[in-house]
Amino acid sequence: MKRLPIQPVSPHRSTTTTTGWTLPGVVSSDTDEALTTVASGGSIVLLGLVLELGISFLAKLVIARVLGPVNYGVVSLGVTTMIVVSTLVLLGLHTGIGRYLPRFDDAAQRRGVLVSAFRIAVPLAVAAGGAVYAFAPVIATEGFGDPSVSPVLRVFGLVIPLAAVMKLAIGTSRGLQQALPKVYIRNLALPIVRFGAVIVVLWLGFGAIGVAWAYAAAYAGAAGVGLYVLWRDTALFSRGETATPMHRELLVFSAPLVISSAMTFVFSDVDTFMLGYFSSTGDVGVYNTVYPLAHLLVVPMSSFGFIVMPVVSTLHERGDRDTMRQLYQITSKWIFLGAFPVFAIVVLFPTHAIGLTFGPEYVGGDLALVVLAGAFFTHAIAGPNFDLLTSIGRTRLIMYDDTLVAILNIVLNLLLIPRYSFLGAAVATAVSYVLMNVLYTLQLYFETGIQPLTPALVRTAFIATTTVAVLYGTVRTLFAVTVPVFLGTVVVFGLVYLLVVARFAIEAEEIELLLQFEERFDLDLGALKRVAGWLGI
Repeated sequence: MKRLPIQPVSPHRSTTTTTGWTLPGVVSSDTDEALTTVASGGSIVLLGLVLELGISFLAKLVIARVLGPVNYGVVSLGVTTMIVVSTLVLLGLHTGIGRYLPRFDDAAQRRGVLVSAFRIAVPLAVAAGGAVYAFAPVIATEGFGDPSVSPVLRVFGLVIPLAAVMKLAIGTSRGLQQALPKVYIRNLALPIVRFGAVIVVLWLGFGAIGVAWAYAAAYAGAAGVGLYVLWRDTALFSRGETATPMHRELLVFSAPLVISSAMTFVFSDVDTFMLGYFSSTGDVGVYNTVYPLAHLLVVPMSSFGFIVMPVVSTLHERGDRDTMRQLYQITSKWIFLGAFPVFAIVVLFPTHAIGLTFGPEYVGGDLALVVLAGAFFTHAIAGPNFDLLTSIGRTRLIMYDDTLVAILNIVLNLLLIPRYSFLGAAVATAVSYVLMNVLYTLQLYFETGIQPLTPALVRTAFIATTTVAVLYGTVRTLFAVTVPVFLGTVVVFGLVYLLVVARFAIEAEEIELLLQFEERFDLDLGALKRVAGWLGI
């Protein structure tokens, strides 16, 4: 079915669509186009993230339950080392690719962005991986106080170049404003291969070192898919094509992100290393079970932030600040609405959330889970502030913010971990993330006049919080919170929350977007619209 043209309408008057819905105010066609790109790309990435998290969560559950807290902590140290080093050696170039590709139309410049980034990053990744492999015994003994970590570190040293190639390929798909390649690489190939390999190595009894090789196989598969996507969708490997050197432009933009990435490591991963140094690998294992549970709150932001950055970069190049503001506020609301149910569940029922997933031996991390959930929920409140600051080129501001937050995080970890172990690490992380989001949001407002809050978001947050409080108080008063009661409460809250969102959070922009999807994909959403009419939307 051919898509009908949608004419821009003044935001101060109502209009009636061809499908019979009356819209109190419709945004401009530029916003429609930007929202459609973000919604479609974000939906694809969200679906991919859900698949990845489901598969990855199963793999972590198997690893944690089979290996136990100590050996799981050994694997966690190896994974964290690999992720940190592979990110740092990229020098922020994967983000630079995502920003610069949509700004160039010339084929030579676009190929130059890719060639320049790969020529810088890949040799650095190979050298860094070799260094981790060579010095693994020293790192394990002097850094973590546990020589048994050494063989695992060596395997993950070999993974570092593969992880770097994978991230560069994902950055390229981001710059092309294509969501599917990222899903293929990161959300399907990586977790599926990893899950299958983990099951095999644990079944064969290989323990922590076998799990490390399972990760290596997964990253090799993901890097292979990434190289295929690069060969298929770009001119990176076309020797006959010219490439305008972009080394300087990329490094000028990305250089602050090198320091920012290092500082991000400090306030997101240094707690794992400090736990390994000041506490025990068992505490590292507990912390790395509650951390991924709390990190579920970041899924909505990661989904939309992936495609928001290149779209806003294009809008910023055109000087379209009004569309930037509308896009930021709408996506911030979507992120909040997606994260709030998870936040409510893990904060109100932390022991059940841990016990039903990783097992009863990890429930001692319940308070740390609550603290971390509060930290990550600040992302949902602030929206994709980091992506907007990056898209408008304020990487130096990000560097200053991250440096300040990292210093604070190190100080708090040094003070709290020796005394409170993983709970101290969680508190340090929470304070750091709150400060970081406050700084990002304030500076974005001072730079652009853009802020995330809208009346619909505030109204929905108030009603949803009140609903949760009443439901939780009723359950705690009338029932002992057994597993069936917990599951029933989650179901009831989910249904009530959907009704609240449908009744109070949906605005004209979302209705217009829904109608565009109906026309574009030849769908019949009559039943959904009848329900919406019944709800008074």
